[in-house]
Amino acid sequence: MMKKVTKRGAMVTGIAAVLAASALIVPAFAADSASTADEIVRGGEPDGDVQYPGKEYIVENYEKWDQIAEDYAPEVRQLPNGKLVQRTPSEYECPHWMQQSWTISYNTYYLDADKKGCNSCHADLNEMIMGMEYRHAVLPNKDLETYSDVEQCITCHRDNGDEFGRLIHGIHFNSRNTEKFSEGLNGTCDSCHSATGNGEGLQLWENVKYEALGDSITTVENVEGTFNFTQDKVQGMDDLYSYDFVHGYYDHMRYACSEAALNLELPQSMMDEWEITIEGNVPNPYTAKLVDLIKEAEEAGVVVTKPSKMVCELNPIGGGGIGQTEITGIPVSWLIERAGGMTEGTNSVRCVRADGSSKSGIDVAKLEDNYLVYKMGGEYLDARRGFPCTNWVEGYDAQIFSKQLSGYMVSSDVMDERVCGQVNQEDAHVNRPNATICGTPEGVIIETGKPYTFQGYVDAFDHKVKSIEFSMDHGETWTTYDLGDTDVNRWIWWTFEWTPPEHGAYCLSVRATTEEGEVSYREHEVMVNAKDELPAEDKVIKAGGPDSDLPLMFSTGLENEA
Repeated sequence: MMKKVTKRGAMVTGIAAVLAASALIVPAFAADSASTADEIVRGGEPDGDVQYPGKEYIVENYEKWDQIAEDYAPEVRQLPNGKLVQRTPSEYECPHWMQQSWTISYNTYYLDADKKGCNSCHADLNEMIMGMEYRHAVLPNKDLETYSDVEQCITCHRDNGDEFGRLIHGIHFNSRNTEKFSEGLNGTCDSCHSATGNGEGLQLWENVKYEALGDSITTVENVEGTFNFTQDKVQGMDDLYSYDFVHGYYDHMRYACSEAALNLELPQSMMDEWEITIEGNVPNPYTAKLVDLIKEAEEAGVVVTKPSKMVCELNPIGGGGIGQTEITGIPVSWLIERAGGMTEGTNSVRCVRADGSSKSGIDVAKLEDNYLVYKMGGEYLDARRGFPCTNWVEGYDAQIFSKQLSGYMVSSDVMDERVCGQVNQEDAHVNRPNATICGTPEGVIIETGKPYTFQGYVDAFDHKVKSIEFSMDHGETWTTYDLGDTDVNRWIWWTFEWTPPEHGAYCLSVRATTEEGEVSYREHEVMVNAKDELPAEDKVIKAGGPDSDLPLMFSTGLENEA
């Protein structure tokens, strides 16, 4: 069931009462006025030949209001990938009983909603973050088409509770940027916040925008669509994400040389001469060339090729720190058995990188899920993925996937309990389970009456996902799809096909549950705008990228403005 404001249905009290009063004063116009009032109330145009008191004034007002609606129509942008987005819903109908216009530009004329929120200034938050002076961890995932939002920022910048608030206010109002923000963009507190009526101060606009725009968003109870999922979707190595900047000391050194260093084609001689050392709590420690170990493992029939997921511990809801590819590798358990197995008292294996560091440890209980990987998607690794080999552990987050591995130290270290996923100050898992919508930017324009396919992933690290749930009424009702038996070492890639029945704005929310009873800490929600006709080209603003119609500040960061 759709809940929507009835078009001009409550205007009777306004227009009809005025015209009825006029009819009492001028009886000759009574019949015509009543007829005309009836037409106006029902959305019709008054007969041009019918005259009544005040007609000229009413017509003038309608013309004025129509012009306001045109002047303050929500902005339509074209992203670099060609998709059209409209961040503020069109107001096709008037939700206020005493308003007499066809529509009212409440969102844009009064709230100035197009000028609120991060995307009002930064058309592409992915581009903005990656263009900062201080290098940031890689966030965008082009293959999955993820879009950064302020909730993702808050998830990570949370260490002191209000860390994000201090950080974001400092960036916008420090001595370098305050003039650009305040004068160049007319930036104020209202640019990022929404005032409250309960005396509790300002709210972050991004957190309350759907509530503020609620009268112009159509809700659908128990939304219905066509749902499917697969665990077989794999990416090629070039498309698999890599958090290069924060992924170990060796990456730090290469990244410091420049981004280009991660795209170098490393020589075959490096592969041919690369050595792997197995040492520590083993009877027969050894060092062998990687190519010889690969050949021996292939002859022994122990090499494993399989689809497997990789997930960053800090991957937020809506984030791109996840992927799945076909890996080819040698079981680490086989490498240790080649050294005579583990001695008594061993409880862990530590990864040793080429730079000599040994920061990551693996519980021996996970050795059967631990691989020395040298191929992804059937290709030998590139520099970005850790050529010539990387550590891979199913059931652990990607922080332990050490690149350019030189060996394993079998040890008796007391392993700390490993909890996959990010835990906040309240001891809540903020990204387990994680249900994310990919490929649908906020406010994307779709066509009325034509099927639109939402898609994305669901993951819960080492916990099994039980169900995926969808809502189109901001979580009032949920449509649940049970997944049955799934493989915890693979991601879940889902699609949800839905057809907008009529024009208007709609919001889809998605969340997930696990067999352990966990529910997504927050749902991922995006708005779409269904239109009968796509906007004309001259009504579209190019946003982001080299051909942007907006100032550079809109596309990257405040500090990078020329």
